Amino acid sequence: MKVRSFSNAFTLVEMVAALGISGLVATILLQTLWNGAVLFAKNSAINIAHQQARVGVMMIENDLHSSTSVPQLIDANRNPISGLGPAPGIAFHSFAGGPYQVAPGDYMPTQNTISVLASGGTPPAVNQRLNIETHNVELYITAVAATGGKYTLTLSGNLPNEVNTTLMGQAVNIPCFTTEQAAYLVQGSQLLKYPKRGSSNFIVLSQGITSATPFSIPQTQAGAPYNRFVAAVNLVCADAAVAQLDFKSANMYLNSMVPYRSRLTQTQ
Repeated sequence: MKVRSFSNAFTLVEMVAALGISGLVATILLQTLWNGAVLFAKNSAINIAHQQARVGVMMIENDLHSSTSVPQLIDANRNPISGLGPAPGIAFHSFAGGPYQVAPGDYMPTQNTISVLASGGTPPAVNQRLNIETHNVELYITAVAATGGKYTLTLSGNLPNEVNTTLMGQAVNIPCFTTEQAAYLVQGSQLLKYPKRGSSNFIVLSQGITSATPFSIPQTQAGAPYNRFVAAVNLVCADAAVAQLDFKSANMYLNSMVPYRSRLTQTQ
């Protein structure tokens, strides 16, 4: 009796078809994984960009709401500029110390020194601004000499008006206070805060800023300054790390107009 043997094997056509199907399935799976990774990276970048912009604008709005002056647009060197912008930065004054009392005396417009009395609290400091609103005095302090609770201040200019602590032979109290100038400035891709005038120290508030000149003074439809608001902030942020991977959709555009809350001084 003759036994026949059978050999089970794939033909070449079957092998090619199986490999093709396997390759197609693998390609689909890899493409799905890649699309998921890209979407995850984009969503993460957008969230980071949103958070960067939110933190920056919330800080700006909080400080401008508590400022004592009308904000001033500034250039990259923190010098004031005219016009309505846009500009890379904005400066403003915040309450620093006081109220103080002008020390008894007669201070003439030909002098650039004046003495104040401070009973406790924060003493006046260099680079702060002395404000005597009843006499239209708003001058920066360049030197401070302390004797007990009396501070003799050297100012950045002569007094614009006579400051006399007597009226018709009677002593009068003349109050005054100091303010500190702070500034927000976009440098490169960072939003920086300079807390004090004359200091190079700064705080980094946001990274990945792509708008070089985000600050401006709002305008009415007729083109005049919109006096209900003190600043318009157009901040665009992107996640810098993800942007390097060409995920350009990870940007956020934020527009905000900050209204007046308080104003204690006449000038910026």
